[in-house]
Amino acid sequence: MTRAAQAILLTGLLALLLPVRPAHAAYMTTADLQRDCLSGKKEQISGCLNYIAGIIDYHILMQSLGTNPTIDFCLPANLSLEDAGVAVMMYLRKYPQHDAFIASAAVPLALNKAYPCRPPPPKKATAKRRKH
Repeated sequence: MTRAAQAILLTGLLALLLPVRPAHAAYMTTADLQRDCLSGKKEQISGCLNYIAGIIDYHILMQSLGTNPTIDFCLPANLSLEDAGVAVMMYLRKYPQHDAFIASAAVPLALNKAYPCRPPPPKKATAKRRKH
């Protein structure tokens, strides 16, 4: 084995000995989401809007599979992601009790409040003819 190969192998073995942080599931709270959306930093605002877009995409996927979400919302076809984000931020500001909870549950609540689904119009009853 060449000296260069030995150095690479030794470096690789030493890297295995470095402490590794354990993996853990992390979730975003509504307070985290608000902090990012209202930060004024482009990267954080983008992350916030992408988070909301992911919730919306998942909601649409569930609807397309025929699995109606428990908290339903119906967004207008011309709604921008920024406008959806504003609706979410307004809701979260009005209901601060959600701050410590996971944002993926609060976003649909906010969108439901701003964009509820309208029930279909009732079918017109047809008059039945009486037999005489």
